[in-house]
Amino acid sequence: MKLNKKPVLPSLLLLTSIFFLNFFARVIFSPLLPTIEKSLALSHSKAGTIFLIISCGYFVSLLGSGLISSKIGHKNTIVCSMFFISASLLLIASLTSFLHLQPAFFLLGLGAGIYLPSAIATITELFTHAHWGKAFAIHELAPNLAFLTAPLCSSLLLSQLHWQHTILILAGTSFIAGSLYHYFGRGKKILGTPPNISLCLTILKQRNFLILTILFALGISSTIGIFNILPLFLVTNHALSLEDANLLVGLSRILTLGTALLGGWLADRFGNRKTIACVLLMTGLTTSVIGLTDGHLLVTSIFLQPLLAVCFFPAGFALLSQLSVPSARNVVISLAVPLAFLIGGGLLPALITAMADIGKFDTGIILTGMFICSGTLFVPLLSKEMQLTENV
Repeated sequence: MKLNKKPVLPSLLLLTSIFFLNFFARVIFSPLLPTIEKSLALSHSKAGTIFLIISCGYFVSLLGSGLISSKIGHKNTIVCSMFFISASLLLIASLTSFLHLQPAFFLLGLGAGIYLPSAIATITELFTHAHWGKAFAIHELAPNLAFLTAPLCSSLLLSQLHWQHTILILAGTSFIAGSLYHYFGRGKKILGTPPNISLCLTILKQRNFLILTILFALGISSTIGIFNILPLFLVTNHALSLEDANLLVGLSRILTLGTALLGGWLADRFGNRKTIACVLLMTGLTTSVIGLTDGHLLVTSIFLQPLLAVCFFPAGFALLSQLSVPSARNVVISLAVPLAFLIGGGLLPALITAMADIGKFDTGIILTGMFICSGTLFVPLLSKEMQLTENV
């Protein structure tokens, strides 16, 4: 469990911290959404397109991330991602027109997207295969911590600052984090593989790859997709104040820090397939309950749903990493994750907020839960031999 004779756990923790800020920069707009709506005089559906725009940028940069990492290495790609995020946030904080903000949100997604393939490739080089589940589980603490802190921080800061000043603080923090990884991060000598057409076509033709892409879309729908619209749903359909809605959503993510690690243990103990199938079924059911209930049952489902949802990713990334040899692993991830994120993190929130404009906010969440449950039917379709081909 060493690379270049240096301990790998500090490197993993630094990488996890970078991932936290990368993720925080995208999910912070969920608790800010009601305020942004009011500030810019937007409808629910128009405000919901923010997540779709960010997802489109994320989609494009993930597809091209291999071109960057193959030239400058995974470490420098991660550093560039953080600097790009910082610049994009500065731009968002300086603009007041939604028309002008849309390209800035696209640039934010563009900067964030090049991170993940390089991070996953770095982790799989740092740790042996037997420890991937636990390593990915630690890495997955980052988005869960972002889900927890984004609503709480926004509630705290919005009581004192304009929403754009909050973004300025995040921009400065992201720049500092990128600088720290530049000096202390790992992966400088690890180069990615550029996504040449032949390699991409080989990957795209494989059934296992297509099924895992669908499963990741469902997993992202259950986490980022639901999180993006939940504060707005609570304010609109259940008459909660923005502070109370963000507090509830933030507190509901506290225990996910433990279940994210549990997901890695379950994946190593019971297998990735069984873990994914059970997680998607239970997560989908609790998602639908959010749209069906109110009062104490609503609060219970809001707390239970993310506890289950976060268990997907350690097993999901472990399976995705098995599809190729290490040299092409970043290409597999840069093809699978962008489409999944575009669907689960962008298109889904946009559709739900569009339904909210016609008074069907709860129906949109119920249908999303059914969509997530369907993942249980896809897991058995994965073939036993995960390796795509000797040439991938």
